[in-house]
Amino acid sequence: QLAGVGQRFAVATGFSASLDERLERAGLPLLSGEFVALTAACALAGSVFAALLVQNILFVLLIAAASAVIPFFWISWAHSKRQQALVDQLADTLSILASSLRAGYSFLQALDTVSKEINEPSAHEFQRVVAEIRLGRPIDDALIALADRVRSDDLKWAVIAINVQRQVGGNLAEVLDIVASTVRERAYIRRQVRVLSAEGRISVAILAAIPFILLLYLAIVRPEYVGLLFTRTGGLMMLAAGGALLGLGIWTMLRIVKIDV
Repeated sequence: QLAGVGQRFAVATGFSASLDERLERAGLPLLSGEFVALTAACALAGSVFAALLVQNILFVLLIAAASAVIPFFWISWAHSKRQQALVDQLADTLSILASSLRAGYSFLQALDTVSKEINEPSAHEFQRVVAEIRLGRPIDDALIALADRVRSDDLKWAVIAINVQRQVGGNLAEVLDIVASTVRERAYIRRQVRVLSAEGRISVAILAAIPFILLLYLAIVRPEYVGLLFTRTGGLMMLAAGGALLGLGIWTMLRIVKIDV
């Protein structure tokens, strides 16, 4: 029932379709209504917890808002994890596709072989591609839709190479081998970059978490002390300034440790 209310709210506000798309890209078995209900439950749980700590409406609302954001971070984390898994499997996927073509399979049969041989989450995506093609969707469009769902530059380039080669003719299996080799090299470089930037990313996480952990600790130990931040004008100004500076610092550190490959 709560999911039904959430679904009606999502439809009424106009973000039901986009939310369903985000959930699908993240590989989460939830509908938009269920996600809205989950968000409301997190906000309610956060507000109850905050009310038990500090009897201050502004603090309760702040914690409730922060709790409501948690499911959206969950979506982002799940999508990033799934996208990374798809990218990690891409080279093997292209190799299986090339081997199937060399064995004399048609392109559709090769895609079907990939969907059966590769592990999740790539298996699900290629099963969907095969199903769409069998239902009458052009192969080029189905592959482009796959690249749009995954949102990976490597997969996008692979799809472009496949579509161009299918149109102009030639040895598609050889092209796929070349693309697979390039994808493997890029994946190796990305892993090296992640290793070298790991210390910076951990530092960002720790520095970003310290203010919130300290605020929570003080709210438990000295609630009257924390309450002044939410009841006095000076305290509110300090919170606003601190939040702005913290956000600027996190953004700056993330820009420093982010290296595009």
